[in-house]
Amino acid sequence: MRAAASFSGPRNALRGRHPAVHKSHGALRTIREPVSVHGTVFGCAAVFLVGYLPGILLGRNGTTTLGQQLSTFYTAQDRLMVWSDLFISQSAAFFLQLLSVWLCGFTAFGFGLLLLLFAGKGLFLGFCSANILTLEGTNALCLYWISDCLPQVMLLLLLLWLAGHATALSHGVFQSIFLGGAPRGRLIGNARRLTIRFLLCIPMSWFIGLLCSGLSVLLVRFFL
Repeated sequence: MRAAASFSGPRNALRGRHPAVHKSHGALRTIREPVSVHGTVFGCAAVFLVGYLPGILLGRNGTTTLGQQLSTFYTAQDRLMVWSDLFISQSAAFFLQLLSVWLCGFTAFGFGLLLLLFAGKGLFLGFCSANILTLEGTNALCLYWISDCLPQVMLLLLLLWLAGHATALSHGVFQSIFLGGAPRGRLIGNARRLTIRFLLCIPMSWFIGLLCSGLSVLLVRFFL
């Protein structure tokens, strides 16, 4: 009886220690949870707005060569009169932006790259808007908003939705490289979810380009 008690004592002690180990692993797993989708969407939208304001300040004088070239390109009637050419160029630009966000998910520092991407997008749109207003006037700016800014803002919603899942995958890649591995199944699951959403965003971007390019072709004669 004493021998059985002596063997059962350490065994019960070990059993009592398992919950503590489980709790410690749970705490570690909680610390390593990826950035939430909502947090990523908020952060990327914020840096987009932060980048838009400096772009306006940089282009408000309209004295830079780049700004003058962009203003001439985006307000050219030849570009806006042919619906098929405008739709193809917008669809290609949309695909490249979606592809960039998708690729950021497969890098260890994807969240930082996404912030730079959205800040640069806001900077570019603000820079173009300020130059067009200064060099071409209000009518040209209204047409630019309809033909380019409106589809870019609509695409921004898709990019933000995709960026949230890209950040989750990127965090798993970071864990695999620097923290000893992501939880089992999470990396593959996040990659699958990101890819499915990327493929869904492509035809949705086509619809945005189809709608906005057709609208700009109809309204180009009223603004230029």
